[in-house]
Parts: sequence; C-alpha cells; structure tokens
Amino acid sequence: MVNKIFIALIISILVSFVISPMAKNIYSDPDLSKTSRKFDGFTIDFRGIDTPNSTYWALCNWQMDLTEFKKKYSDAKGGGAYGGLQTGINDKKAIMSFWEIQYTENGKDKILRANRIYPKGSESTFGGEGEGTNYISNFNWPTNVWHRFVLYSWKDPLTGKTFVGEWIQNLSTKRWTLFAYFNTNLENSYITGGLSQFQENYYDKYFGVERSFQIKNMYAYDRTYKKWISLDTTRLSYDPASWGYNTAGTHDIGYTSNYFFGSSGLPVDNQKVYDASNPTYVKGTISQPNVPDFNTPVFKSFSVDMTTTKLTVKWEMDLTSCPCYQYVINIYKIVSGSLKQIVSDLTIRPEETSHIYSMAFKGEYRINLKCNAISGSSTTRTISKSI
Repeated sequence: MVNKIFIALIISILVSFVISPMAKNIYSDPDLSKTSRKFDGFTIDFRGIDTPNSTYWALCNWQMDLTEFKKKYSDAKGGGAYGGLQTGINDKKAIMSFWEIQYTENGKDKILRANRIYPKGSESTFGGEGEGTNYISNFNWPTNVWHRFVLYSWKDPLTGKTFVGEWIQNLSTKRWTLFAYFNTNLENSYITGGLSQFQENYYDKYFGVERSFQIKNMYAYDRTYKKWISLDTTRLSYDPASWGYNTAGTHDIGYTSNYFFGSSGLPVDNQKVYDASNPTYVKGTISQPNVPDFNTPVFKSFSVDMTTTKLTVKWEMDLTSCPCYQYVINIYKIVSGSLKQIVSDLTIRPEETSHIYSMAFKGEYRINLKCNAISGSSTTRTISKSI
C-alpha cells in the first residue's frame, strides 16, 4: 500500500512538470521584391477575430540598419525590433521593443540600447530571447474591429539620431493614438528586414481555444524610391513539428480577394495525420489600392500669443486625421513688405502641442507651423501678429 502511494506521488510530481503544448504559430512574410528594402515607414491593417488570453500578434518584425554604425564598429550585431498587439490575462495591450546591439570597442564588449522618449518614464528592459528595451502598456483595442498599425522612422534634428514611432488607429472610430517612440541611438539608420508578422500563443495554460486574425493593406514607404509601395503578396505558414517547438493543434491559413487570414489552437486527435492533410504554407495576392488611404493632417486649432519678450504657439490636431511625427516652426519679420526669417526650422516632437520662444519682439511678424505627417505628406498653418 505504501509503495502504491509512493508511486502515485512520483507520477503526480512528474505530471506537474509536463508542459502542455501551445497553439501553432502562424507566420506572414510579405513579398518585398518590388522594394529597395530600405524603409522609412510601414503600415498594416489588422483585425483580431478570436482573441483569447495570452495571444500576441506581431504586426511587424524589422531590423534597424547598421550600415553607418558598422563603419566604426565592424563587428556590430543585433538591432532587431518588433511591435504589435496582445491579449494578456483578461486585458489588451500594445507592444514596441528593440533588441540591443552588441559590439566591441578597444577590445571590450559593449552594448547599445534604444531609449524610450515617449511616453516619458523609466526604461523597461527585457530578456529571455535576447535583451533590449521595450514598452508594453494597456491598450484597449476591441475584438472584431479593424486597426491600422504604423511604424515611422525619422532623423531627430536635436540629437542627430534615428527615432522610430508606433501609431495605432481604430478604423471604426478613426481615432489615432501615438503609442510610443524610441531613440534608437543610431545615426543615419532606417527600417529594414523582412517586415514580417506572426500570431503566437505564449502561455500554455490557454492552449485549446481558437485564436485568429485577418490582415490587409500592407505598405512600406521606400526611402530610395520615396513612395509607398503596396505589399499585396505574402507567404503564410505555420511552425511544423520538425522545428521542435512545443506547439500543437489546428492551423488554418489562406486569403480572400481582399485580406489574408490565419487561425490556430483547437486540439486534434492525431497531429501527424492532421498536419499531412493541411498545407505547410500558402502564398497569395490580394486586391488593395496602390497607396495607403491616409487622409490629410488637419489642424483643429492654431493660435499665437505674443509679447515684447515671448512668443507662444499652441495647436491641436484633429485626432482622426493623419498624425504628425514632427512639427516645424518658422518665424518671419515683415520689413518694408518683405519677409525676413528670424527663426528657421525650429523642430518640435510629435507629442507636443505648444512651444514658447523667447526673444525681443517689436513690429509685424508671420508665424508658420508645419506638420510633417507619417503618410509622407505635410500641411502648414500661418498667422500674422503685430506687437
């Protein structure tokens, strides 16, 4: 009797260490053959259909270009990044992450990490599958609603470094949100890499339920060709048993005339038979416009207050119009009917809505505020003031 109890206890302990499988990963690899593979921006429309706990949708996996950095540190490696949407444990989140860059200087191992500029706060770091900095925060994105996810990179004039931002638009309400942007601490860099996507069940407790998505309207802003290029073809796949991942269950991939789709996670009786009867990958092309349908950035308000020693510029953007990654202020003094520029290309970061400029003012002035939008377009407002 004692032996039976002991054996039962051992079996119970062993079972407790058995890790349950997780749902099959679904991958999307867009065809980039029409691009230079050098990008300032990327956009994709995403809809989560079945969104159970512990699911991550990476909406873009990319690489920061290290060409300039390697001129000084030829052994540099790393610099990958990713962003997307997630369901946690009964909550919804968004993510933006940068893996560190490793290099040697004077025979010593060094690392370079991205720094979060917005939202302000202490640095968040991660490890486990590489190390780096990230931002993960609650973001209540609704199921069964299309969302537009945008990455955009630009040179920050104040630091000379390359910044990368992540914007998300709820296409039902049309409202945009600047989720985060980082200073990559790289000069003359840009977005490159495969611009791929995947669906992942990252906690085995929530295996056995279906998780599914749809994607469409993928475009990349090519910095060489200086235009948006339609990524209307992609290769959908899942992780086969030969990869050795602890994943199992159903996996469905395909496309309609205007979107790609994928799902996974339901149990199957015989995994080998099921896998053999379903394709390992599907490559397809959907119908979408040649360029993304970003609308024009619109100023909701714009005002200038002036004293003899201070000029205050305030503005507000329409949150349903295309967001700005940068504002530029130019100030001119009107002298004998001609414009004399006294402040040139004063750049303001995307989260700001006002700026104060101090100097002596007397006479008539013209103030221009320009919005550089993530679509690649711009719009300008002008006010004349006298003091």
